[in-house]
Amino acid sequence: MDWENPLRSIAATVDADVLEVLAGTHASVTGNQLARLAGRSYAQVSAVVRRLTEEGIVLVEQHGRTYSYRLNRSHVLAPGLLDILSAPSRIENEIRELVRAWDLPPDTVALFGSAARREAVRQSDVDLLVVRPDGIDLENDVWRGQLGDLALIIEERSGNRVQLVEITRAELADAIESNEPLIESLRREARALVGEDLRERLAGDERR
Repeated sequence: MDWENPLRSIAATVDADVLEVLAGTHASVTGNQLARLAGRSYAQVSAVVRRLTEEGIVLVEQHGRTYSYRLNRSHVLAPGLLDILSAPSRIENEIRELVRAWDLPPDTVALFGSAARREAVRQSDVDLLVVRPDGIDLENDVWRGQLGDLALIIEERSGNRVQLVEITRAELADAIESNEPLIESLRREARALVGEDLRERLAGDERR
């Protein structure tokens, strides 16, 4: 799945980029603004909004010689478009629900990497940091089953491969103290989905 604009996973066209911009605002935007925000040429965008206006999906307003456009949120297709665009957030919520139901809860599950930045494309991994409580053995069957099920479900739901980075609290403290490359990446973009917010720990090198 394309996490920046999930519509591209269905139709990798100018339409997807135009609709993503229009869905992101309730205000009207001019053709020039729409082209700039969509990263497409004015000619490409003009052809798309003309067709979408004919379909009633986009509404057009005229102000003198200038035309502006907005998504028709009353259109029967609009809820489906918005639902597709919300897919990354819904997957994050599903991760929260799955992990909170675990028999052996983690200290933290955090998303990082391109998915956290909303830059992942269909070839990208979904990177998850899982902080294992120090009292749970690495080879614990229940723990390993939980991790395997989580990765499988995310892959089935998103189409992206999952890269799990599993670490204990003690190992995380060591990695912070030695300022390993992973820590810099986590500082920049990690977002806790379950458990401890890591920002305080990642900001310093002390053991907690």
